[in-house]
Amino acid sequence: MSSASSTPKPKAFRAPLPLPDDIPATANQPIRDRFAQFGSAYRWLLLFSMLVGSMSTLLAATTINVALPAIIGAFGLGQDQAQWMSTAFLAGSTIAMLANAWALANYGPRATYVCGMLVFMAGSLLGAVSGSLEMLIVSRAMQGMAAGLLQPMSMFLIFQTFPDHKRGTAIGIFSIGVVLAPAFGPALGGIAVDLVSWRLVFVATVPLAMLALVAAPILMPSVDHAQKAEKRPLDWQGLLLLSMTSISLLSGFAGGNRDGWDSDITLIKFTVGAIAGVLFFLWERRHPFPALNPAIFKYRQFWSAGLIIAATGIAIYGSTYMVPLFVQLVQHYSPTEAGVMMIPGGIAMVIGFPLAGRLTDKVDTRWLLGFGILSFASAAWLLSHVSLLTPYWILVSWIVLSRVGISFCMPPANTTAVRAVPPPLLASATGGVSFLMQIGGAFGVNLLAILLQRRLIFHGEHLAAAINESNPQLAYDHTLIARELEMNGMAQLPAFQSAFGEVGRQISTEATMFAFRDCFFVISIWFAIVFCLLIFMPKPQLQPAQATPKR
Repeated sequence: MSSASSTPKPKAFRAPLPLPDDIPATANQPIRDRFAQFGSAYRWLLLFSMLVGSMSTLLAATTINVALPAIIGAFGLGQDQAQWMSTAFLAGSTIAMLANAWALANYGPRATYVCGMLVFMAGSLLGAVSGSLEMLIVSRAMQGMAAGLLQPMSMFLIFQTFPDHKRGTAIGIFSIGVVLAPAFGPALGGIAVDLVSWRLVFVATVPLAMLALVAAPILMPSVDHAQKAEKRPLDWQGLLLLSMTSISLLSGFAGGNRDGWDSDITLIKFTVGAIAGVLFFLWERRHPFPALNPAIFKYRQFWSAGLIIAATGIAIYGSTYMVPLFVQLVQHYSPTEAGVMMIPGGIAMVIGFPLAGRLTDKVDTRWLLGFGILSFASAAWLLSHVSLLTPYWILVSWIVLSRVGISFCMPPANTTAVRAVPPPLLASATGGVSFLMQIGGAFGVNLLAILLQRRLIFHGEHLAAAINESNPQLAYDHTLIARELEMNGMAQLPAFQSAFGEVGRQISTEATMFAFRDCFFVISIWFAIVFCLLIFMPKPQLQPAQATPKR
């Protein structure tokens, strides 16, 4: 054998691709290295990877809603307890997302993403085998913590890889994943409940999570060593105070109906929550690396857009919580029918989000926000007139109108808020935007569930007061039901007795309908108030496009 043939061939060297001209000036070295590896297509590959991961975690936020009646029946829960299925997810997400900046600085997007997906999958498996309400709440909190770690990171990477004049479009496309979850999540959950049981709902999104977990090591940038050298500490004191604030207030509201609003335990919860909230604000002002930097709220453009973002959180999570419950408890649709009802609204958002994102780059976003707010307020007002006989497709059309409103609120508000802050506060601003969305959703679902239960009690007592022998309508309805039961073969005395039970069920259904009406009416009034507050928002300023030289 010749020496030439025995000499090992040198490995092929792949020259780095030329860097695009429009890489943002704030992009760090690991991101530039990825651009050198994948070229200008990298930003879109990364966007797709983040889209899959967001869909897997945010689907879990809404698939549970159509399973709530089954969970309520399995564990014997009230509305004030059942709402923790949604609230625990949102509360866990709210707290975890404020640790996102610390995780990115110390471990980088790649490690943070992989850790978040593993926590999500563990929480999903725990929920599927849970045998108590407490275990279900823990599993939902774990899923929420994973979503909280990943969602702000996605926004941060968009601003690191897309130039300013393309960010609205990128956010609009990315938001498809955010809106597909409320749209298709209930349908997926409904199918899972009807085919197997509510336990399948917890693991239905695990396949998407596994796909995102495979793509993360390939596309996610590693840790920025220059940023890691700063050794940014975790603001664990701030996170602890925020956890105490959120959990105490949410628990205080949720337990008020059972424990009494003037009971010692309720007053203690509210007092602890208020004190912890004040201490959190004071601590964040003096901490060098705060979990939620108060400096971002100094910018009028940020806090005014932040109000819209919090209202949008209430809209998305509140309506996605209420509508499937209404059609199952009042109109007696199956879980699958309740979930499929949300799909046309999701398609409307898939069309509306990219459109709103592109318009955000070109027109005054206050016009887009005003249109979106009025659209959702109108849909909520229409839903406040819903009845037992409202046709299926009429309900679908109202939901579509509400989703059009959300489409013209989220991308403009997110982009406007983040554009308001200087580059050093970019990570804090993206975390703050996600925080406002989640905290709005958490308290929105919590308060709507409490309002629903209180109004259910009010209308039930009001209608029950009219049940007496002197009520001719009651006697007439009882007679009709009794005769129908006799015609179906039931003896006269059992039919007479069973008719009272059927009248009671009808009254309960009617009271539930009135309670849902009240909740939708309150939502419409809230958005009318938010529309009036648009006058405080300044005209948003578009940052000039920045070009970076080729390397």
